[in-house]
Amino acid sequence: MTLPLDGIRVVDLSRVFAMPYCGAYLADLGAEVIKVDTHHNQFVDTTRTLNGPYPDNEPGELYWERGGTFQTLNRGKLSVTLDLRSAEALEVLRQLVSVSDIVLENFTPRVMRRFGLDYANLKAVKPDLIMVSNTGYGHSGPWTDFGAMATALEPTHGTGAFMGYLDVASDGRTAPGTVPNKIANSYTDFLASWTAQLAVMASLIHRARTGRGMWIDLAMYQVGVSFIGEGVLDFAFNGRRVRRMGNRHETIAPHGCYPCLGNDQWVVIAPRDDEEWRALCNVMAMPDLAADPRFADPAERHRNQDDLDAIVSGWTSGRDKYQVMDALQNCGVPSGPVLDGRDLLSDPHFRARGYFETAEHNTATGLGRQEYVSRGWRMSGNDVRIQKPAPMLGEDNQHVLSSILGLSESEIDELEASDAVGQSLAGAQTPSAVPLDRQVELGWTVAYDQDYREPLPAPTTD
Repeated sequence: MTLPLDGIRVVDLSRVFAMPYCGAYLADLGAEVIKVDTHHNQFVDTTRTLNGPYPDNEPGELYWERGGTFQTLNRGKLSVTLDLRSAEALEVLRQLVSVSDIVLENFTPRVMRRFGLDYANLKAVKPDLIMVSNTGYGHSGPWTDFGAMATALEPTHGTGAFMGYLDVASDGRTAPGTVPNKIANSYTDFLASWTAQLAVMASLIHRARTGRGMWIDLAMYQVGVSFIGEGVLDFAFNGRRVRRMGNRHETIAPHGCYPCLGNDQWVVIAPRDDEEWRALCNVMAMPDLAADPRFADPAERHRNQDDLDAIVSGWTSGRDKYQVMDALQNCGVPSGPVLDGRDLLSDPHFRARGYFETAEHNTATGLGRQEYVSRGWRMSGNDVRIQKPAPMLGEDNQHVLSSILGLSESEIDELEASDAVGQSLAGAQTPSAVPLDRQVELGWTVAYDQDYREPLPAPTTD
């Protein structure tokens, strides 16, 4: 079967998360994605060297080949090592761009200009090039040269003003929180990755129709604003700031995360109207609660959420989260368990959908056969999947330099002799591994399972 992007070549200059993940998706779709690596430790993609997680919490001698984050973000790619401080390596890169379709990069604008790798220069060697430049603040405006990470971006795209926990007021009741919070992980990276994929697909269609390339100037802080449109509009129309309310809702109650049987086990419940509220009361074996004056209509339920949450929590806390979900969903009340890592890996629906896909790693890495998250969609008539694991450092140097670019053996030898390319990570130092018990003490990890390699049991639905 022909994959959707079969025949498309991507040069991936990017690092860390957003654009590498975009490249991984393009590889799943069949594109030949060439990651431009480096064999110098001080310049290598930090997900190769700093992030982990490592199998059995052991980095190992080839730790830069074993990190789970790097493997997830770079699956299916080829690796060529180029020291871009070298004029010879820069020329090789330009040659590679000249025979490619797409370039991904996420450096600040001044970096790409300094290396002569900005769109204007690369378009000169590939007129119909499609290039994604992913920066924090775009290639124009007063903040254009600011560096950025997704966590630091959140205040600039306003999400901190919307995210926050409830506070306890002087009367003991909960009130909208006063301290802004970050979302959690680097959420804007995911948004930027998916946005870039959409822009690349649109640009490929445009090029097929017109023969012209495209420069995609992707500013991550603008992508961040794009998913809080309701709050922005509310202020534009009404001058009203959205409250920070934790897991609660502006008008619906009960609405939140409730504790269940077991350690750190939770379920989400969100009845939307009076009918679903009455159904919840019946499932809890408290039919009279529906007529309680404190909860008789949506406004009263919302006003008395503290009392209501205490009642619902008292009911859920003695029950398994899947038991609560099934009981409520069977009577039409929206509900779902809060899944942790173990739950996700053992969930029968994820398994039935084939969401976790496997890759067989080079024996030198010691990784063996591992599972990775795939995509939130499927395509009929195509074998879209993780095509292979992430590449080992420089493992495709010979293929890229010789088969794709046509360099002679003597030319390749000269590049290696000048250290413009290489396969061993120079200056590498094995990172220390903090024991899991100590990670729990430090608060880095909530808990861990000793038997995580054992078959994971299916969740109970009794």
